[in-house]
Amino acid sequence: MPEWSVSVESCEYQEDTYTFTANMVLHNVPEDDECLKEKILKKKYYCKNNKRKKQPPFPDSDTFKFTDYDCIGFDLDNTICRYKLAEILRLEYSLIADYMVNRYGYEPHLLLPLDEDMDFLQKGLIMDIKKGNFLKCADNGYILRATHGTQPMTRKEIVDVYGEERIWEPVLEFMRTLCDHPVPGEVPILRSFKDYFDMPAAVACARAIDAQDLAEGQSDEYDIWPDVHVALCNMYRREHFRNDQGGFFPEVKSNPGKYIYEASEKLKRWLRAINEHTFTFLISGSSIDYASHIARYVLGPDWRDYFDTMICTAKKPGFFTGERPFRFLVGADDGDVVPSHKLRIDETYSGGNWRDLLNLVKRETCVPNPHCLYVGDHLAQDVVAPSLVGIDTVAIVEELAAEGMIGDSMLHDAGPELMSTYWGSFFTTDGDQQILGIDRINTLYASAPLRHSRIAVPSLEAVARHPIKHQYEAFSQDTSGFFPGDPVIIHF
Repeated sequence: MPEWSVSVESCEYQEDTYTFTANMVLHNVPEDDECLKEKILKKKYYCKNNKRKKQPPFPDSDTFKFTDYDCIGFDLDNTICRYKLAEILRLEYSLIADYMVNRYGYEPHLLLPLDEDMDFLQKGLIMDIKKGNFLKCADNGYILRATHGTQPMTRKEIVDVYGEERIWEPVLEFMRTLCDHPVPGEVPILRSFKDYFDMPAAVACARAIDAQDLAEGQSDEYDIWPDVHVALCNMYRREHFRNDQGGFFPEVKSNPGKYIYEASEKLKRWLRAINEHTFTFLISGSSIDYASHIARYVLGPDWRDYFDTMICTAKKPGFFTGERPFRFLVGADDGDVVPSHKLRIDETYSGGNWRDLLNLVKRETCVPNPHCLYVGDHLAQDVVAPSLVGIDTVAIVEELAAEGMIGDSMLHDAGPELMSTYWGSFFTTDGDQQILGIDRINTLYASAPLRHSRIAVPSLEAVARHPIKHQYEAFSQDTSGFFPGDPVIIHF
């Protein structure tokens, strides 16, 4: 990308007619790059022309449009980059199991293919670390179903351990943010499995518990999770991409087509249209070398032109709630801290925080209260966390396509892997069969989009079918924001 930036030195509003004047300074833009200048000015004037309907404040509504926003941030993994989940889950599990067996000496039983326990997988399971139990909870904390290791627990066994109300107190605190919140200096007692990068770790831990029970009998307390956690983290160490270590990065780097989908031309056109219309950010927890590698595969060699600002190693959810500084990048490594007043809209940074990024948007748009949207799949990091600081969100929920949607035939290639006969539907489990519609959704994780997002979609490909100005029904008291359709299961 060319080196450029636009600053608004001063701006003036006339309240009655909403006129706008601004002194704009362009930095390091080639004299002949008139198209780039025009693109920037178009975005700034879009924000200005929409000032009247967005200020103050932007009203709640039962409709949603992408063009209502001054800036839009996108997650990368499982949002811009869509993985072939069946293959990625198998790869992750094999690497975790191999590490545990060969590094820590766990039973070779762990090396059995993931497929033999694929039915154990589901996003949103919560592990009682000490007791070795896995819980699926309702949106009020009630334990819907549970296992000890991989073995299903009866209703009586659940009551014997967690009481007649079938509620484990740590879950009630966890429900507030969907973050595990370990107390510094204390051993964590709860671990949740929130996305497709850590779900296989639940199977590894459950199998190890089974093996220990078989050898020693059921224990009052287990100490297996720390080893699983080390094995999980070992795959994703930042330096492993450049050093071809850890198994995960070398395999994805060598065989991207086996694990990653290329974006359709329709999605690319949709993203270009969004970027022409408003300021866009790519905010990823991945390191810059891995992020740029997969973004190039998904969008092509010009991937950087789809976004104004690229932020890597963002460390969400802290990015939205903390004050970690932005840093320049020196190759793939972090460099010096960037003073907040020197941030530029066209740069690539590491780390950072939402407050400083929002102030940059305010400077660039000359809108005092920009309306902001974030799009991502991680319900804790990309949906709940930004919503708690006033950012609207779009939730990517692949289970919509896996389980099927009313009135739409979109299929998911990993549907069998994401549908668990034991845990039940991602959206509603052991609920009231007489209730139909979104009121029937009762699981903790499926309830998060209802409370914290404007709409929920199975992938960006679903919205790319329509122009960026398309109007969607949003989650409200009277409307459902699932698009292109409600989960089938909540209507029968």
